[in-house]
Amino acid sequence: MRLFTDVAARISDPFLSRAYTLAESGRGTTSPNPMVGCVVVSDGVVVGEGFHQHAGGPHAEIVALTAAGHTAWGSTAYVTLEPCDHFGRTPPCTSALLEAGVARVVIGMADPSVAAAGGASTLREAGVEVCFAQDSAPFVLQNEAWLHHLRVGRPYVHVKLALSLDAHPTSALGLRTQVSGLGGAEVTMRLRSAADVVVVGSSTARIDDPALTVRDPQFGAPVSRQPLRVVLARKDVPDASLFHDGLGESRALVPDVVSVPDGVSALRYHATGNSSADLCAAFVALGETGARRVLVEAGPKLFSALWEARLIDELTLVHAGGVFGADALALYGGGEESAGTVSAPVDRLDVRMRAVEAGIIMDDAVTVWVPLETQDVNGRQEADRE
Repeated sequence: MRLFTDVAARISDPFLSRAYTLAESGRGTTSPNPMVGCVVVSDGVVVGEGFHQHAGGPHAEIVALTAAGHTAWGSTAYVTLEPCDHFGRTPPCTSALLEAGVARVVIGMADPSVAAAGGASTLREAGVEVCFAQDSAPFVLQNEAWLHHLRVGRPYVHVKLALSLDAHPTSALGLRTQVSGLGGAEVTMRLRSAADVVVVGSSTARIDDPALTVRDPQFGAPVSRQPLRVVLARKDVPDASLFHDGLGESRALVPDVVSVPDGVSALRYHATGNSSADLCAAFVALGETGARRVLVEAGPKLFSALWEARLIDELTLVHAGGVFGADALALYGGGEESAGTVSAPVDRLDVRMRAVEAGIIMDDAVTVWVPLETQDVNGRQEADRE
C-alpha cells in the first residue's frame, strides 16, 4: 500500500485509470474478495461506473452495467480485474456483460485465481473484443494483499513501527512511550482503515492498552467500519480494554491450549513449539476468517519474531524527532523466545528489505519498505518469486 505515490498516474488510459480510482473506494471492505472498479463507456462518454463494495455484494461490473442500463449495448467496459466466469456468491460477470451487449472489454490484469479465471476467453468466444492493459503493475499493487493470499495461503502482513531519531521504539522496557506526533497518528489511521485486522502483541496490549480503532480525523470519534482488533498472545492474555469497550469486534489469537479471560473471544491455532511455524500458523488462522491484509502494530519482541520468521511483507516506519539514548530498548532483539521455542537462526543479512517510498507528514518522516524480492510498481523484479 503506497502512502505518497499516485499509482493511478501510471495508467495511461483515462477510463482504466478511473476504474482503478473507483476500486480504491472498496479498500478495507472487500475481503476476502479483491478490490475491483468498472467504467462503461459509450461513444467516448461514461454511461455507468461502479466498484465492488463488500463480499457477497454486487461486483463492480454489475454496479456499472446497472447504472448504464440500455446504453451499455455496444459499449466498452473498462475493468481493473478480469471479469469472473464462475458462480460464487454472485453469478458470473461474463454473463452480465454478454447480456448487456457490451462489445469490448479492457482489463487491467488477469485473474490468477483458479475458480474465477477464464473470463477473457469466455468473452472472446462470444465475439466480444478483449484486450489487457500493457502495464498490469498498478493493478497488481492495488490487490497485493489478495494476490499474496492466493500465492502463499496466509494474509499480507504489514508492520508499522514508530522510532526515535536514534532508532529506539520506546524509552524503556515496560514503559508506555509516545514516540511520534500527529503525523504518525495520521499514518496509523490510514493503515488501520485499509486493514482487515489490526494486531498487537500481549506486551503492547498490557503496557499501552490501545483501542486500535479507526477514528474520524476531524472529531476523533470512532468511525462506523472498524477492523477486527486482535491481541496475539503465546501464554497469558491480558484483560485489555479493547475486549470490552464495544467499539468493534475483538479477539485473542492464541495457541489451542491457552485459556482466555472471561468475556474474551478466542481465535485459536495449533502450536508445535517451533516459533516461526507457530507464528505463521497464527496468521493463517487470521486468513481463515477472511482477512487478507493484516496490520501489525509491533513492539520489539513481536517485530523480532516476525523478522526471524520472514513474515513481514511490508514495513512502515514513522521516524520522530527525539532521541532516547543508548540505554533505551533496541528494536531488534534477536531470535529470542518471543514466540515459543527458538527456531534455527538465519543469516541476518539474508533477510533484507528495500525502500519504496519516503515522505513527510507534519513533523514526522515516513519510510515504506518491502522484501528485496518483491516486484515494485515499475515492474522491477529483484529476485525470483513463486
